[in-house]
Amino acid sequence: LAMAVLHSRMDQEVVHPLEGSYHCLPKPPFRSDPKQLAAIGILKDVFDEVVAARFRPIPVPVQAPKPKQPERQAPGMLASMFWGAKKVQPAAAKPTQVVERPPPRPNAPRGAYIYGGCGCGKTVLLDLFFRSLPDDFPARRLHWHEFIRDAFRSMHGQPSGENVFAAMAAKMAREFRVLLLDELLVTHISEAILVKNLFRHMWARGMTIVTTSNYLPEELYANGFNRDQFVSFIPELAAQCQVINMGGDATDYRKEDMGCDESIFFHPLDADATASFNDAFERMVAGSEVERDVDLPIPEEKRSIRVPASGSDRQGARVAKFSFQDVCVQNLGRTDYSMIAERYNTVFVEGVPKFHPDLGTEFQRFVTFTETLYGKKVVLYLQSEVHTDLLFEDERLQTEIMDLNEAWAFRRCSSRLAEMRSPKYRHMVWLLRNHMLQESATHL
Repeated sequence: LAMAVLHSRMDQEVVHPLEGSYHCLPKPPFRSDPKQLAAIGILKDVFDEVVAARFRPIPVPVQAPKPKQPERQAPGMLASMFWGAKKVQPAAAKPTQVVERPPPRPNAPRGAYIYGGCGCGKTVLLDLFFRSLPDDFPARRLHWHEFIRDAFRSMHGQPSGENVFAAMAAKMAREFRVLLLDELLVTHISEAILVKNLFRHMWARGMTIVTTSNYLPEELYANGFNRDQFVSFIPELAAQCQVINMGGDATDYRKEDMGCDESIFFHPLDADATASFNDAFERMVAGSEVERDVDLPIPEEKRSIRVPASGSDRQGARVAKFSFQDVCVQNLGRTDYSMIAERYNTVFVEGVPKFHPDLGTEFQRFVTFTETLYGKKVVLYLQSEVHTDLLFEDERLQTEIMDLNEAWAFRRCSSRLAEMRSPKYRHMVWLLRNHMLQESATHL
């Protein structure tokens, strides 16, 4: 793999760190793409601006004055002269109109909003941006699930009586200047309010945001409850994060000429496949002590999750084995999956069924689980009822009858599973796993 990286770069004249990282990708399995190269051109400018702004003082937020409430005028002197002291019955009180205080003014280098379909290279570009920054550059690279988890935790830790979002942003600005956020996805009004207010206060303190999404800014939180509270923020987001449109129907490179390593994904759920799956686990942890029913503590939540079996591979990296029941039927969530992904380099999961509408909750957990493992570049071994290409092929699971969020969830999961069973994904694990375990890539 190291030779492939060197070969990819030998004939390239590189003058920028981001270009250098892009040309370091081993080809094959990676291929240069015109839209990715165009995105690199825009991201180079963002990169240069945030690096240049690193040592500038944190700006003092400039808060626009709150508009005055309209006042009801008293009768003038002429009215008193002509109508004397005649008492006028007061008009029925009108509801008080609440005027929202304008947001603080942005004072940060402009970021980027990388939009596109599954597998077009958005996450790779984000990771290369992160990997290319100078050593010790104050940045955070998080998946949406990690960002929301830590942001809500931070909200609960703020003193009462303060502007919570201003206090959060002030603390963050002292710790980092760039947020690299993968898979921006707003599904709840609480998330919409958090994103709107926190991003505004981050920009006011000189922080730059680079994000990826399957949604154009105007599609975020579409048809959501009380979306009117979010709509006014969308132009601000597009203005502060230049939209890089890679196309919603762009080529899914996760499924292009990937090949398939049949030694890591097994089907069906029969005795032979189960024996092969178990044998793969036993061979990987051979020579290490295999622990059964280990408790994995969840930080800040005073609880643990059970790991049925765990050990180490020949390099000493941790390996865990779960069932679908353990990780998707039980009530686990973002925090649990993040802890598993940070703790274990390789994860085995057995007993994955073919999905149908009655498994809606389990499917959402499976999507979050695979997204979290993929984001941390965990190697996944899977045993499923059918081939992973067929996991979501129930005739009732057609995208025409789904909402936009469900449709993208299916596409993302299918796309990621296709890559995670390919040799290309092993290259990504080798290149990025250690970067994804840095403090700057695990917590806000």
